[in-house]
Parts: sequence; C-alpha cells; structure tokens
Amino acid sequence: MKLHFKTRIALFNTIAAAITMFVVFAAVYSVIYTTTFRHLDRSILGEKEELFSQISTEGDSLVFSLNAEWEELEHNNAEVDPIFLQIVDEQGTVIFHSRNLQNDQLLFADSLNSNTFFNVEFNKKKLRQGQFPIKTETGKIIGQLDIGISQVDSILILSNLRNTFFAAFPLMLLFFYLVTSLVASRSIAPVKQLIGYAEKMNYNNINPSLPLPEHHDEIYQLTATINALLERIETGRNREKQITADISHELRTPLTGIRGTLEVLIRKPREPHHYEEKAKQVIQEVDSINHIISELLYLARLDSGNLSIVNKPVLLHDMLQSIRNKWQSRFLEKNMSMQVDVPENTMVQVDFGLLEMILENLVSNAVKYGNVHGELRCRWQNDTNILTLSDNGPGIPQEHLPHIFERFYRADVPGSSSVQSTGLGLYIVKMLTDIQGIQIEVNNRANRGTQFFLHFKA
Repeated sequence: MKLHFKTRIALFNTIAAAITMFVVFAAVYSVIYTTTFRHLDRSILGEKEELFSQISTEGDSLVFSLNAEWEELEHNNAEVDPIFLQIVDEQGTVIFHSRNLQNDQLLFADSLNSNTFFNVEFNKKKLRQGQFPIKTETGKIIGQLDIGISQVDSILILSNLRNTFFAAFPLMLLFFYLVTSLVASRSIAPVKQLIGYAEKMNYNNINPSLPLPEHHDEIYQLTATINALLERIETGRNREKQITADISHELRTPLTGIRGTLEVLIRKPREPHHYEEKAKQVIQEVDSINHIISELLYLARLDSGNLSIVNKPVLLHDMLQSIRNKWQSRFLEKNMSMQVDVPENTMVQVDFGLLEMILENLVSNAVKYGNVHGELRCRWQNDTNILTLSDNGPGIPQEHLPHIFERFYRADVPGSSSVQSTGLGLYIVKMLTDIQGIQIEVNNRANRGTQFFLHFKA
C-alpha cells in the first residue's frame, strides 16, 4: 500500500500514541485495581480485629459474645453494602453466621493456617472474602472466621474506568491522527517546495540555487547539500561542454590537415617522392589523432577511478635512460640533448607505469617547447629525494603558472603557436603524482627555461 510521507508520519505517531496510552491505562488500571482490593482487605481486617476482640477460647471450645455486632444493619441487610460474617468449627460446621446470610453460607477452605483473602461469588454477587483461623492459646486451630464484603462499588469503579477508556480511546486516536497529519503537512511543506523546484529542472535548465528554508534544521542542510550537488553538476556540465569543444577542436586540426594533403594529391599526377612526403604528413597527423585519443581515454580512466596502482622499487636512472632512447629521434630533430645526472643505484618506491607516463609527459613538453640546440637536464638530489627536470627553453609566463595543471589549459608560450597540444599532459601528470603521493612543483626562469621538481617519499 502506497502512503504519502505525511500519512506515514501521522500513522506511525498514532500507533506510538496508542501503545503509550494503552500502557498508561494498564498502569493506572492496575494501580486502581490493587488499591481497591487493598481497601476491601483493610475493611475486612478491621472487622476481623473487632470480632476477634469478642471471641475467646476455653480449652478447645469457643466463647464469644457477638450479640451487639450481629445486630448491626450491615450484617442484617443483604442489599446495602452488606458485610457477611460466618464462624465454622474445626469440622467445618457453621456455628454462627450473620442474619443477612439467611440459610446460605460462605465458601471456606479447610485447614488454613494463616489469614487468606480471595474472591468468591455469592448469590450472583461478587464478594471479597477473608478467612482467618481461630486458635487456642496453645496454637491449635479450632475454627475459622469468614468475612465477606460486597465488591459492587469496586467493580463499578473498574467497569466505569474500562468503559471510559475504550469509549474515549478511538476518539483520542482519531483526534491525535488529525492533529499529527496537520503538523506533518506543515513540517514537510519545505520538502514539497523543493520537489516543485526540482520538477522544473532538466538537463538544460539547472538552477543551482534552491531557496533555503528559514530554520537551520535538517531540511536546511538537505537544501544546502542539494545546492552544492547542483553546483557540481553545473560545473561538470560546463566542463563536459568544454571537453566536447576541445576534442572537436583538437581532432579538427589533424583531420583538416589530412583532408588538405589528400586533396592536393588528387588534383594532378605527381612524382613518387611527392606521394611519399604527403603520406608521411598524413601518418604524422594520424599519430597526432592517436595521441589525443590515448590521452582522452587515459583521462577517462582517471576520472572513473578505474586505475590499479602497484608500488615497487624502480631504478630511476634506468627509466630515464630508456625514455631518452625512446625520444632520441625527436631530440635529434631539434638538435636537443638530454642529460641524466642520476646515480645508477637510485631507487624509488612507485608504480612503474605511472612514473614512466609522468616523466614522458614532462620530457614531451620539454621537446615541444624547448629551443633548438636546447638541453634537458635530469638531476637527483639524494639528501632530499628530489628529481629536477630543467630545460633552457623560453619558460612559462608567470601569469600562467597557477593554471598549468588545470584540465585542457594551454599556456601561451612565446614561439609555441605551431605546437599541437591538448592541454591534458600536465593535468595527467598532476593527477598521477597526487595518486602516488609525489609532490610536484614548478619554477619559471624567465627566458632561461622551466624547472619541474618531483618530491619522492623517503
């Protein structure tokens, strides 16, 4: 069964109230019930003390003078709060009884050694009865005194209490349910307001500022949390648009180059060496597209958190030598050199593949933006566990330094207008260093190149 939230609140509160009222009534009823019977028992004990003062024993015989007591109205009239008295001997024979018993007799139990109270029914009426043993001076029981008091008043009080409760109980629950429903409806009004605003939202219409409730309660916190979530969604949506625009732009450039090259080739027949040159240009453009796609795929893995890290000892000198050999042809194209000033036994605890990608991105940037006949130097400081990569290129303008690790950010470096870049290299470097606990810093030396510092864990 589908219930509205306010209905569930009212229902659950009503159930809780019903249980509470029932428990309270049971406790009150129990107290009144116990008190009523204690009052009857005290009345019986009062009669018992008065009667026992007029009863004595001689040997095994009873001697008593009850004439005045038997003549009392309460012992003669069986209709108005009567008290019934009866004495039986040790054989169970009724010796005396009050006149209001007439030819009847009270129930009694044989061989009772102590005072006993119990409930009985006499002439279709409820009685509270006390039975008390009559003993000689030696302690021998020679008879029993039975005293019965009508329970009419007590039963009437308890009956009225029960009837009142069961008559008022449904009305009280209905009233409580209605009041709780009204309170719950007012309480969830801000939630309904949030629902109304949320229903108006869609992917192209996200209002990142829902109105905050007046009271700083849980609903206020919920609204603030939703606002923060909407801001993150809006930021992500803007970033997605930017990524889409950047990808389109990055892919359009090499695709336009490929198309232009092919259009030139089909205009007229050419010499074989022309076809070879243009084919090489097309291959370079395809390589550029592959590089863009690889970076975007790797970026997607980083964003999804689907990246396994296996830290193990890595020889830093050997890795840098391998990277230098891999990029040797590019160094030769610009007449650049790469110096590895790292001891051969230098060991760092990192993920091999991730560190290799970090260093390759930094080396790639040095080659792209470095000057012809420039130099890239890698130097290890053993006392601080810092690897420094320094080039002597144009450097990065100071105003761009705070943003170079941002996603798709490309600094306007002098002389780099022809350099193709996605703006993802340094962003990926920052992500990978953070993942491995490597601290990266950058220092710009105006017109004397850039320095990157990698602080490894000791």
